[in-house]
Amino acid sequence: MNTISKNVHKKAILAVIIGNVIFGFSFLFSKIALQYVVPSVLIATRFMVAFLVLNVIAFVGSRIKADGKPWIEFSLKGKPLKDVLLLALFQPILYFAAENYGILYTSSAFAGIIISVIPLAGIVADVLIMHAKVERKQIICASCSVVGVALTTLGAKDMNSSVKGLFILLVAVAVGALFYVYSQKSGEYYNALERTYVMFGAGSIVYVIVAAIQCRGAYDKMILEPLGKSALWVSIAYLAVISSVVAFLLLNFGSTHVSVSQASLFANLTTVISIVAGVVILHESFTASQIVGAVVILSSVYFANR
Repeated sequence: MNTISKNVHKKAILAVIIGNVIFGFSFLFSKIALQYVVPSVLIATRFMVAFLVLNVIAFVGSRIKADGKPWIEFSLKGKPLKDVLLLALFQPILYFAAENYGILYTSSAFAGIIISVIPLAGIVADVLIMHAKVERKQIICASCSVVGVALTTLGAKDMNSSVKGLFILLVAVAVGALFYVYSQKSGEYYNALERTYVMFGAGSIVYVIVAAIQCRGAYDKMILEPLGKSALWVSIAYLAVISSVVAFLLLNFGSTHVSVSQASLFANLTTVISIVAGVVILHESFTASQIVGAVVILSSVYFANR
């Protein structure tokens, strides 16, 4: 690997790490926002704001010139659609639905353990779809990160599960891994901004329709009244601008330059960050098992990338 590719690889790894750290704080802001609105309204608003911000970035960036070239390259014309539309289908459309309904039919602790299997699913997808070679160390470290997540849930009061909930969560795991696959595949023709733009354009259309159907007959109470509260918009600003636009731009950039199995391995960093955010900001209690679990997750990620 030459010096330039090494530097790009390091930047890609850093981008994936930062993206997952950002996701870790999104649980905190989602928890605050859900005090005011139902999930479908929150997701629809988040995606619409994110899509608006992406339009501004694309419009302004493509018109600022640097050495005679646009500062930001943005064009969807004449490019193959299959892979990028599959990317949008898997993330955010199917993943958000599967994760939320999976938690609805199980519990957040149980869901956290199942979702933590995404790195292992990423390895399987890397081998079967991308035909990549995966080292035994990566498999061991990915397995250890799942154990780390399981340790963080020890002592949880609610570990309910159901066959329906488990099946839906396994769908979330599958599409979570396929996100990295199709981000890399579509990256052959679309840059990170273009991929993220398509993702949230499609997500906005789908979830606005879902929210409209779920809130029919009660738009004033379920949509207009909550969205009139300024406190809610602080959370939406983070979820839309930071956790959607910035985080997915970073992930889409990172997944272009690292393998699917390597990129997906960082997904469990969100568990560590969500625990830290809950303790530091919401003053939630924490246990020795959570500390051990966090150390196991961080160690797994570190050694896998050594």
